[in-house]
Amino acid sequence: MAKYKRSPFLFTYWNEDNKIVLYNYNRQTKAVVSKDVMTILNLLSDWRNLQQLSDQLHLDKKNLTKALEHLARLKIIHTNTLGNEDTDILPRAPWDPIELAMQRQRSYGGRFSMSERVGKSPSPVKHVKGLSSLTLKNPQNILQHKSTFKDVLEKRKSIRMYSNKYISLDNLSYFLYHSARIKNIFKSKEGTLTERPYPSGGARYPLEIYVANNRINGIQKGIHYYDPLKHQLILLNKNKNYQKKFNEFVIRVLYPTLKREPDVIFVITAVFARTMWKYDKLGLSLILSDLGCLYQTMYLIATEMNLAPCPVGKTDEELVKNWLNLNWFEESHVGTFMLGVPEEE
Repeated sequence: MAKYKRSPFLFTYWNEDNKIVLYNYNRQTKAVVSKDVMTILNLLSDWRNLQQLSDQLHLDKKNLTKALEHLARLKIIHTNTLGNEDTDILPRAPWDPIELAMQRQRSYGGRFSMSERVGKSPSPVKHVKGLSSLTLKNPQNILQHKSTFKDVLEKRKSIRMYSNKYISLDNLSYFLYHSARIKNIFKSKEGTLTERPYPSGGARYPLEIYVANNRINGIQKGIHYYDPLKHQLILLNKNKNYQKKFNEFVIRVLYPTLKREPDVIFVITAVFARTMWKYDKLGLSLILSDLGCLYQTMYLIATEMNLAPCPVGKTDEELVKNWLNLNWFEESHVGTFMLGVPEEE
């Protein structure tokens, strides 16, 4: 007698009609189901046959068989008579549904045709009003040494030990200019697009950089928005409590290797609509790929400058949302990058 078991890769959610939807992200199949079906699935955490289910649920075998066969066709449940099922991969790759959803969206993703895109292409530049602004000087060549690109690649590494010296405002200007400024802005059939020092999927550039100044002289302490078009810092918030909490968060994540807060922390957010307007299920993974590209560019510029770079793997969406007064469904914290002067050997 056939036995049944539910797939380990199910999402459950309620759609706009308040119907229960089951989504198998490993197989890309969906089913709108009733509460009775959810009761059946609740029993299928282990293999069970038709008789066992009928006895426990007090359901007619004929109707129960139809329901099980339909769910099996959609890969919501599996039968022990079929090979190559979801459960076969578990000992080798212990995916959970959220991790698998990200991977499968990357595999099955594509882009929307122009006729399917909603509204106009989002602006590639934020228009931010703050407490004050500072236009950074176009950076001069502040480097006292000549390094080849190969030298920089070989030397690149994460550094979390800082000296008593601080990054200068000129250093900050040089770093931002060469890693994140807008080099060019142009019109296309997909809206206004930009060119920057790092690559971005579809030239959508969803990432924004906020500069949390801890120790740099010449600019106020607090968090600033970096305007990549004007090469300008716009002071948004001087609240010491938020800044203290964020510094504590960074130190806690990197304890015990990080002894004090870095000179400057770059809080990186994503304006999701810029990328998702064009791309289907690929949007979020592209944004995270963009983040990796920005990180590497920051690493290389910092290494060329003999500074101490290091990203932070964890984020604090809620703290950043409140600190920057963001709608976190539209723009949210996706990355953090620290910079300081390295401790002398």
